[in-house]
Amino acid sequence: MASYGSETIPIKVQDRFYALVIYPEWARQGLLNVYKLFNATPLELPAGLDLGSVKERLAELEGKLVKAEREFREFLVKVSDRAYSIIDLSEAVTSIVRQYTDSAIPEGKEVGDKVSQMLSSMNEMRSRIRELEAVHAALEYMVKTGLELGGLSRLKSRVFVIRGINETAVRGLMYVRRDIEGTDLSILALIEPPSNLDKSTLGGEVYEISQDYLVNVKSAYELTGREFVDLRARLRDLEKEYEEFIKDFNEVSTYGIEGIDKVSGDVVTIAGYVKESLSEKFDDMLASLLTRLAVDAKVRKESKVAYVKEIDPEKAPTLEEYPKPVDAFKKITYMYGVPKYTEISPVPLTFLLFSVFYGWMYPDLGHGLILSLFGYSLYKSRYRGPNSFLRSIFGGKYSEWGLIFLMAGIWSMVFTFVESGTIFGIEVLPAPLRLVHVTRTNALEILTDSVYAVLALAIIVGIIVLLLSFAFKATNAYREGERDLAYGFYVPLFFFFLFLVLALAGANFVPFILIGEQTPLLEPLYGVFDAIKGLMIYWAYAAIAFLVILIASMMYFKAKYRGVPGFSLAQLAVEIGAETAIPSLTNTISFMRLGIIAIMHAVFTAMTYTWAASLGLLTPAGIAVLVIFNLLIILGEGFVAFVQSLRLHYYEMYSKFFSGTGVLFMPFTLGLRWVRLFIS
Repeated sequence: MASYGSETIPIKVQDRFYALVIYPEWARQGLLNVYKLFNATPLELPAGLDLGSVKERLAELEGKLVKAEREFREFLVKVSDRAYSIIDLSEAVTSIVRQYTDSAIPEGKEVGDKVSQMLSSMNEMRSRIRELEAVHAALEYMVKTGLELGGLSRLKSRVFVIRGINETAVRGLMYVRRDIEGTDLSILALIEPPSNLDKSTLGGEVYEISQDYLVNVKSAYELTGREFVDLRARLRDLEKEYEEFIKDFNEVSTYGIEGIDKVSGDVVTIAGYVKESLSEKFDDMLASLLTRLAVDAKVRKESKVAYVKEIDPEKAPTLEEYPKPVDAFKKITYMYGVPKYTEISPVPLTFLLFSVFYGWMYPDLGHGLILSLFGYSLYKSRYRGPNSFLRSIFGGKYSEWGLIFLMAGIWSMVFTFVESGTIFGIEVLPAPLRLVHVTRTNALEILTDSVYAVLALAIIVGIIVLLLSFAFKATNAYREGERDLAYGFYVPLFFFFLFLVLALAGANFVPFILIGEQTPLLEPLYGVFDAIKGLMIYWAYAAIAFLVILIASMMYFKAKYRGVPGFSLAQLAVEIGAETAIPSLTNTISFMRLGIIAIMHAVFTAMTYTWAASLGLLTPAGIAVLVIFNLLIILGEGFVAFVQSLRLHYYEMYSKFFSGTGVLFMPFTLGLRWVRLFIS
């Protein structure tokens, strides 16, 4: 540039840099050639440029740009519901097609090929098992008698185990023969057999023993034994799979396994689950759908709906329907797992206890009221405004959580009249178990009688909840068909836990009696406490007796279910030790957190009140302290109470009886502005 007598000034506009080039008129063509070399297109400013006009034009263009951006955003907000509806519809249709494609059961040749393949696999496995059985018996005989055939290795030899030797075929051959006692098998070692020997002529069933097995007979015996057991187990699994396939196919197939040869490859059966109460509506909907889709009349005539009489409980999906307040607590339960079809669902129990535990740990009328209002807003609000943050929270997505928070807030207000009597930390209401008191001099006083009473009651509630969990464990085993386990193991387990807790409580290891006797507020229970302590030795004897019953039951089930897949003696031992004996001490004490967090909440709210009172409740500083720190307590203590209530449910209750391995029944539901679709 300098060679053309020009001057370059860099200019930054927003995030981009521009070069302003000032040059004499004679250098214009040379500079244009330079620009072409670098593939650049300069913007040439006219000589008589009016800077004021440029600024006005720029401001006008910027205004139009801002207006266009605003109109575009408003347009997106207006059509967002429709756009989301179209996207949701396409995804739902894709999901429906995929679901029903996956659920389609082909009829005809494809099924016949699968059945033939399964039968062929089972027959091959049975043949291999029969061969292994014969070889294993021969090796066992060789181990017991010390028969050594490996020494024949200097000569060419072949060793067979034969069921029913053909005496004519072996005549003229040099061999060593041993008959295995108690069987129809014989060991035949041929020495220098002919090269063209057809072994099938030697007897009814002929199996050759590998030379590798003869090198170390004992190891080969152990190896074939393990392989034999493994193959037997695999055959049982394959036979069970085949039986279930035939049963399931016959239940849902239009033609059945016997009619697969009569069907072309264009016929399928779609299997699924429908609520029994909606079966008639489903029939009508299907007939209407086939008609409206203009399906061929022949197809409509041949199509039919068949309902099976019974559903395999292990395969059946779980569908739970409760009133809305109870139904919301499925959110909490399903985070842990879905109940199996045969399991007692913990959802009603969670509805009863989760909010109670929360309110126990969060006793303040003001805090409970705010939590209830927040929950009610989540439940009822359907915000559709431009604010994306508010739309994400109050748009209806978390309405079920709103019901949970509403219930938790209500129980917080209920426990205000039991444990605190406060509104935002200010004592204005009566409370028989008030935990913290603020004196006239703004000093905090921990009311130990109430603290001891709350802690003792928390442990007692924990014992009751754990007993209920063990009762559910026995009930679930009974409902799943394991009645011997229910009566022979889980019922004794319930009483073992009960008597062990009573024995430990009588010895003050489970400290609710020790704590309870230190407060006159629990004086009506003193007689019960004394009876438990006085009968401690009998509780111990009863616990030992049920422990003996449990050990005897373990030995019985070990013998009964030996080799049965899924049975584990170690699991029963863990349930006695880690899930009953240890929890009788640790898990019961764990429920003390109900009282401990309630005490923390009472102390924090009282401290906030005393600080605000010291500054003057009606002064700006006092009001600021009262508002800011109550908000912090609402958020912090509310979160802690929520997490601890979850913990008591998941680790102290659910883990005792709830597997959470069920499959949720998922009806197709699509409710949009333009489309209403429900397939249940």
